[in-house]
Formats: sequence, structure tokens, C-alpha cells
Amino acid sequence: MGQRRFITVRLVLAAVLVAALGAGAAVTWARHRQAEHVATAVIMLHPLEGNAYSPGGRGDDLVNLETEAQVLRSDAVARAVLDRLGEKGEPSDLLPSVSVSVPPNTQLLDITARGPDDATAVARASAFADVYLQFRRSRTESAVYERTSRLEELVSLREDERDAAVARLDKLPQAAPERQLLEQQVQEVVVQISSLRAQLAGAQAVGLDPGQLVTPGQVVGAGPWASPLRAGTLGALLGLLVVLFVGMSRAGRTAPDVVRGLADLDDDGPVPLGVVTAPVRADSDVIAQVRSAVLAVGSDRPPVVTVALPGREYPLAFAALAESLTRARYEVVTVDLALPAVVAAMSELVLQDAVVDDVLVADGDFHSRLHPVTEASATRADFADLAASAEMRRSLAELAKRADLVLVRSPGLATPVGRALLAASTAVVVEFWPHVSTRAEIDTVLVEAERVSTHVVGLVEVDS
Repeated sequence: MGQRRFITVRLVLAAVLVAALGAGAAVTWARHRQAEHVATAVIMLHPLEGNAYSPGGRGDDLVNLETEAQVLRSDAVARAVLDRLGEKGEPSDLLPSVSVSVPPNTQLLDITARGPDDATAVARASAFADVYLQFRRSRTESAVYERTSRLEELVSLREDERDAAVARLDKLPQAAPERQLLEQQVQEVVVQISSLRAQLAGAQAVGLDPGQLVTPGQVVGAGPWASPLRAGTLGALLGLLVVLFVGMSRAGRTAPDVVRGLADLDDDGPVPLGVVTAPVRADSDVIAQVRSAVLAVGSDRPPVVTVALPGREYPLAFAALAESLTRARYEVVTVDLALPAVVAAMSELVLQDAVVDDVLVADGDFHSRLHPVTEASATRADFADLAASAEMRRSLAELAKRADLVLVRSPGLATPVGRALLAASTAVVVEFWPHVSTRAEIDTVLVEAERVSTHVVGLVEVDS
């Protein structure tokens, strides 16, 4: 009954907190909307030579219109708008206050401009619309001028060629054999001149209408939800609905088989070694018992003992157990895989980029640790593959020759690295956290340890 009341109180407090946060965020948004001055203008574009949206493109190709929208927000257009409005500053100061969108299946550009007041916002929206239409027209005029100038130049060249050929033809006798060839050349040049003049006429007839202003600049209202009262009420209501939804989802979900302590575990399972509280101390009686259990493990395999959780986290009792062993004057090599440098050193051993003497360094009496030849700031992405290799077992065995015991701090046994180290170890100390670890996780570890013939030293409960 008390637990249910506690859960209810937590749910009510969460609902109040989320509702307050939702209302606060909504009120802040509403006040921001009230302080905004926004205006819009709409222009309709006509396909025009020299522009992205041109007669040569497909009418349904919206990429062309998107390109036009990007050009509208260019520095050149913004600079012309600043000049027209008489505003000081750079295009980079003005452009963040302007946005352009292309309504689907239209030839329209919606221009939205913001300003310190309504009049400025309207002036900016209208100016961008007018300046851009003029900008499109000037680009077309420039493109047409370049094309017609080139065509006029070609016509002049061909006419010069024709006149020269006719002059040579007039000087030849009627019976001259060259006359037939010259007459044919004259005819070909005349045909080319006719074709070029037709192209020139077409270029000069290109329309110069860039489009039209459909909707001049006008102020956009803040809308009904710009009211802080309305927005705050809606925000609080949405927050309450979110908490209610989450609460109902959690209530309808089957609770996981969480282990509350050693008493929840079967008596016929691994030896319960005791309960310690984080931070774990090396002089704890429970750690002394764990040390004795580790040293009592008899095996013909190299003495490699892994400390790990059944889930995915790193254990908390590793450092205390290592210190306890060294205090008892046992030579220990620690392999703390929570440290990127140690992972790098093990990777060098597995890849045979280094030997044990290269990476093993003394760290006080009876204690040695790993240090890479090449410094590393992050864990290798392929370390799980390296950990599962036969070379990993050989490397751990080589380390075991330099000490009485190799003690490994492994990521959780539910991870690929953890499972690989479970198979590569002589024994494993299973640490679990009450109200976090589950019975299914622990049972999975026990089954896997039996399959790979790794001795389970026992279970240690660490209350963090």
C-alpha cells in the first residue's frame, strides 16, 4: 500500500512539473510571437530566358523554382533591397530575416520578411518581390543581348564571305571552270545567312516579362495562440496528457524480473559472496571473501579472472578486488577495459603490433597494468572482433605468465566483448546491482559460462 502511494505521489509530482514546464514554454513562445513583426508577399514567375525557371525547362520541374527561391535570397538581391530601402548594413544582416517557400504545384514564391515593426516588415517583403522581378528581367536582357550580339556578328561575317565570293565570281569568265564551285559556295552562305537571321529574329522576340506581384506585402497576424493565457493552458494540458500517457504505458507493461538482492536468487546457484556498498573498499570483509574464492579456483588454464556485470555496464568492485590481492602480496596484472589506453594496449598485443614487455608497466608493489605503445583517445570500433579471436586468449595467457593472476574489468557480459572475455577467462566474478540486474540476465551468464567451461566464482551484490 505504501509503495502504491509512493508511486502515486511521484506521478502527481511529475504531472505538476511537466505541466508547469509545458505552460512556461508555451507562454514564452506566445510572447515571442507577439513581439514578432512578420509580413508576406507573393509573386508568380513566368518562364524566362537566362533564369533557372526558363522556357527550355520542364514546367513541372520544381527544382527550377527552388533554385529561383535560393537566388531570391542571394547577396546581390539583398544588396539591391538595402539600397532601395535606404537601410544600412550588409546582406548577411538582412538575409536571416527573410525566407522563401514554393507552394506545391504552383509557379509562386511566398516571401516572408521580419522586421522591428510592421511597416519595416511590409517594406522588406514588398522590396524583395519588386527587386527580384527586376533582377530576373535584367538577367534575361543580359542573356538576350549576348545571344543577339553573337548572332549579329555571325550574320556580318557570313555577309562578308558572300560579298567576297560574289566579287570573285564577277571577275571570272563565263566559261571558267571555277564558276560552278563559287556559285555553290555563294548559295550555301546565303542559306546560312537566312538561318542566322531567323535565329536572330527569334532571340529578339523573346518575352521580357519576369512575372508579376500577386500579393503585395501585408502584415501576418500573430494568430489566436499568440495569447499567453491560451498558449499556457494548452501547454499545461499537453504536459498532463504526456504524463498520463507515459503512466498508463508503464502501468500496462509487465514488470521485468528484477533482482532485489541475493535473497531472490536460488540456493542451488553460484555461491553468494556477500553485499557491499559503493564506493567499494578494499578492506571490506566481502572483498576479502571474494579474494579467497578467486584464489581457491583450481584450473589447468592460465589464471585469468574477469569481473563483470550480467548487463552492459562496467563493474564497481574491480579496483577494490585488485587492491585486496596486492595487499595480500599476490602479483597482479590488471586489465581495465573501461580505459581506452588499456583497450589500445590489448589491441596491440592481439594484432601482434607489440609484445608483453612493450605494454606492461609496473604500478606500485605487486601490481602491473597495461600502457599502449601508441597513445589512444578512443576505444577501437573493432575491439569486439579482436576480443573474440584466439590471439586474445594467447595474449591473456602471456600476461598470466608475468603474475600470479590477471584480473580483467570487462564491459557487461551481455555485450560482445563481455561474452568473448567470458570464454577467454578461467573464472568470472559476477557482480550485480539490486533493482537493476534481472534474473534472466544472470541465468544467461550462468548458462554461457557452463557452455564455455568458465568457472563462476560467485555472486557479489553491489548497492550503488
